Amino acid sequence: MTVHAVRARAAVFAACAVLSIALPAHAQLSASNLAIVQAGRALHAEGPPRTDFYDRVDVAWRGEGFAAGGRFEQDRSSDDSPSFGRLAAYSEVTQRWAEWRGPHASLRVGNFHTLLGRGLLHRSWELPGVVYDESGSLTRFAASRDLDGVIAHGSAGPFTAQAFGGRPNEAVVSPALENIGLERYRGMLQGAQLESALPYGASAGAAWTRYTYGDAPAHEGASGFASADLLRAFATRGWSAPAYFEYAQADERASRWWQLRRGPESAHAMYGSLGVLWGAWTLNAEWKDYDHFRFGVNDPPSLVREHSAPLLNRRTHVLDAEGEAGFQIEASAPLGAWGALTANLSRSDAPPGLRPVRFEERFVEARIAPPGSGAWDATVFVSRGFDGFDFVGDRTTRGIGLRRAWHGWEGSADVEWQHSVSAPFAGAGVPSTDRLIVLGLGRAKLGTASVSVTRTDDPLDLPYDEFGVATASHVTLVGVQCAAQLDDRHSLDLFLGRRRGGRACTSGTCYEVPSLDGAELRWVARY
Repeated sequence: MTVHAVRARAAVFAACAVLSIALPAHAQLSASNLAIVQAGRALHAEGPPRTDFYDRVDVAWRGEGFAAGGRFEQDRSSDDSPSFGRLAAYSEVTQRWAEWRGPHASLRVGNFHTLLGRGLLHRSWELPGVVYDESGSLTRFAASRDLDGVIAHGSAGPFTAQAFGGRPNEAVVSPALENIGLERYRGMLQGAQLESALPYGASAGAAWTRYTYGDAPAHEGASGFASADLLRAFATRGWSAPAYFEYAQADERASRWWQLRRGPESAHAMYGSLGVLWGAWTLNAEWKDYDHFRFGVNDPPSLVREHSAPLLNRRTHVLDAEGEAGFQIEASAPLGAWGALTANLSRSDAPPGLRPVRFEERFVEARIAPPGSGAWDATVFVSRGFDGFDFVGDRTTRGIGLRRAWHGWEGSADVEWQHSVSAPFAGAGVPSTDRLIVLGLGRAKLGTASVSVTRTDDPLDLPYDEFGVATASHVTLVGVQCAAQLDDRHSLDLFLGRRRGGRACTSGTCYEVPSLDGAELRWVARY
């Protein structure tokens, strides 16, 4: 850690100490620190191992009607090369904000996140605990798509409104790359939304955005949305049918918006959802139609089920709003007092082109546990589908998870097995097979420990020689994960071994996780 980094971090904590003394009794100061130390190299990589250190400090002061805070991040590496060492290092304040809140209005200046409708025009977000690890420059930074500017909220009677303006951060550029002239916050985004509550629990609203960057023509978008419970009259009998619809257009006259144009000549986005719920029985359907609607500052719903199972999560389809239409249907039914059964069908189509492109998945999962016991539970799932976007013609994934709990010992044991077979699409690509076994133990007030074994012949994970020829038909990756809650404020998470890289998805947002052959330690502190 450099002298500059030490001084910067010390300044942050010194400011916290001064504020904690000066604050009135009804004010509250909070802080959190996430530190990640990683030693090793990427799978099959040559050269000496490297040691990386990432640190993030978040500080917030909250008083009566007023709050302020900031974030300090730094990233350091033992690699001293110009490309992946000195260039990738940074140490700076990456967020700062101040906020005033009244009974019917609020104003925030600095960094903020917001949502218009369901994200067709704009959605900014942060993935808690997730740190992006950029493979190109080997630098890490917080997974936060935010704006730097000002946002105001207000409410009066049935109406709620928001208006904002700021420079958007697409969460694709590390703070380290600002040192070579790349912009993290590009252009100017303005937006507004007005929503009104209607009788019988319904609501309706409209939103508008305008984005400018340099001398490029301004880009404008407008959307309208409405929601209602179509079975509200039967609520006393346990029935409900929540419905939502939103339509958006870009760079069109207001008169054309009402035509709900959906042709390829019009930049548009349409999203709808309908659910029917009765007790533990549920049926939900969603559909989408996006065309020329990828702007970098919006994030429409993907409508593909996000799985917790690792082999399914890494295969989740990534939405391309430039041209995609599809639907998702999911039903859930109780299995008496023993659990629940869930079935899902997801489909997504790209516009007609040189080849048909479709993602489709059929998924069934059963969760079983003896009534009133809690001593054990089991999960069984089967997924089958294909992915023309990634040249996968057929993929079948099966999994079983078992958990046994001992309440007197305050401990538990977990066993997880998953198996996936993928076939090439229309002669393109190669077949692959993945197997995963996880064994875990947990004890209250102590923590958890698990061993994972992955065996794969996926070409993306095999070692290659200098001529591009695979030197092994498959690889086996073994990793040990230990997590401990040291006290109410401190926790540790340690990984040792070989970890597979690839796609990971959290809260509808997907990102790439680099592979690792080595060790990683995470320390979280909250004050």
